[in-house]
Amino acid sequence: MTEKKSKAPLIIALIAAGVILIAGLAVILYFFLPSRRLENALGSGRDNCANGYYDRAERAYENALELDPKNLEAYKGLFDVCMGREDFDDIEDLYDDAKDALSNKDFVEFDKYVIKKLETAIKKAEKHEEWELGIDILEVYVDICDNPDLKIISDFNPLGHPAFDTSEPAQPDVQTGSSREELGSRYGYGYEVGEMISDFTFSDEDGNFYSISDFQGKAVYINFFTTWCTYCFYELPDMMDVADEFAGDAVVIMIDLGEGPELGMQYAEDYDVDLPIYYVDGWELEGGLSIEAVPLSIVIDRYGMVHGNHLGMAEYDWMHDTMEEAVNTKY
Repeated sequence: MTEKKSKAPLIIALIAAGVILIAGLAVILYFFLPSRRLENALGSGRDNCANGYYDRAERAYENALELDPKNLEAYKGLFDVCMGREDFDDIEDLYDDAKDALSNKDFVEFDKYVIKKLETAIKKAEKHEEWELGIDILEVYVDICDNPDLKIISDFNPLGHPAFDTSEPAQPDVQTGSSREELGSRYGYGYEVGEMISDFTFSDEDGNFYSISDFQGKAVYINFFTTWCTYCFYELPDMMDVADEFAGDAVVIMIDLGEGPELGMQYAEDYDVDLPIYYVDGWELEGGLSIEAVPLSIVIDRYGMVHGNHLGMAEYDWMHDTMEEAVNTKY
C-alpha cells in the first residue's frame, strides 16, 4: 500500500511566500507612497539644514514642493536655507512665492515665522556687533514687514562699526588744503553753528510753496532725507518723539530730495510718519547749500540761527539736546 505525501509543507511554503510578498509590497508602498516621500524630503531638508548643508537642504525642500506645492513646512525650510546661506536677496522672492502658493491661514503662519526669525537675527547681529550683516537683515525686514517694530529698528545702532560711523567730520589738517568749509560743501555737512540759515523754498504734496522764514517764531528741526535711505528710516521714531516733546515751541519737518510727492506720501503711509513732509526738485538748494549725502539734520532757533547740524544718522540725545538749546535761546 502506497503512503500519501503530506501537503502541509507545501501549504506552509505558500503561506510564507504570501507573507513575504505582502511584506515586500508594504515596504514598497511605505517608502514610495507620495506621503512618505514627502515626509522623507522634509526630514532630509531639516537634517541637512541643521548641519549646514544648505544646498542639499534646498534640493530636499524643492522636492517636497514638487510633491506638495502648498506645503508650509517646505517654505519655512527654504526660508531657513536663505538665512543660513545669508542669501537675503532671495528672501523677498520666496516670500512672494509663498504668498501666492499657500492658503491664507498657512501664509499668516509663514509670515509670523519669517518676521520672528528676522527680528531675532537683527537682535543677534546687534549683540555681536555684526553691523553689515544686521543692515542686510534689516533691509529685508523693513521691505517685508507691514508693521515693523520701530523699537527694534531704533535700537539697532551701527555707530560702533567704522564702516557706519556717522560722527561729524574731524577738523582737517591745514596742510591738506581742505578747510572745514570746503569739506562741509563737499559732503553736504550743512551750515556752521552760529550762522544764519539762508532762506529757501519747498513745496507740499499739493504744490503749495513754503520757505523756512514761514516758521519764524519757532525753532525748526530740518531733516533732509530720501525714501531709499536706510539710515533716514532709522531716525524716524526719535524725530517723532522730539516733535511731540517740543510741540508748540518747535516743529520738525522732513524735506525729500528730488523724488516728489508720490514716493513721499507712500513712504509716510507705509511707515506711519506723523511729520510734515516737503519736497525740493534736487539736491541743490537756494542760498548755496549743496547736499551730497543724507540724512542731514539742521536745527535752527526762532530767528534762523543754526544751533546744530548732523550728517548721518542722529541719535535721540543729540536731537533732544540741540532742539532744547534752540528753543530756550534768548537774545
